[in-house]
Amino acid sequence: MDISLQTQPDAHPVKTEWVEDALARARATGDPLGALVGRPLAPGAGIALIGWPEGGPGRYHVFETRPGPGAGPATYMQVVEFSGPRTEEWVAAEERATTGRLRPATEGIDGIVSVLRMRAADNAYLVVVLAETMDAFDTATQAIMSTELLPGEDPALLGGPDRVGFYRLVHADLPVTEGI
Repeated sequence: MDISLQTQPDAHPVKTEWVEDALARARATGDPLGALVGRPLAPGAGIALIGWPEGGPGRYHVFETRPGPGAGPATYMQVVEFSGPRTEEWVAAEERATTGRLRPATEGIDGIVSVLRMRAADNAYLVVVLAETMDAFDTATQAIMSTELLPGEDPALLGGPDRVGFYRLVHADLPVTEGI
């Protein structure tokens, strides 16, 4: 599955017509598999992640999904973006950090329902975390920031994300399958 990411500048916190408008725009360009739509928790743009059966320009390929211990439903979404282009050396360092340090530190956190990892053709990287509560994100951040670098990890390759957004999940019908 591939994902297109669309900002929603008209994401009103009370009026919800913008959600149907975002879904209608996606359907007008093809036959999407589903979507995750979130409104910002503070004034600002919302977000729509639209699932597609095939790749396309500017899309991210979902290469991992995994469930968390939360039973759901997910009501909050965190989107962590590392903009491209990124080198293959960065990709290898990110993968080692994720599998060797970050996943073990966060996989048992209560309230996390699902984690999706995806990568674009230019190695831009996106992590989407669905959770029952905002506290789950705070706990995960504390766990991540408490980890020690693995032997041989190069801090120069492990800079933080370019953007992190927190959203109230207002629409979720994206088929998320473990092990994509």
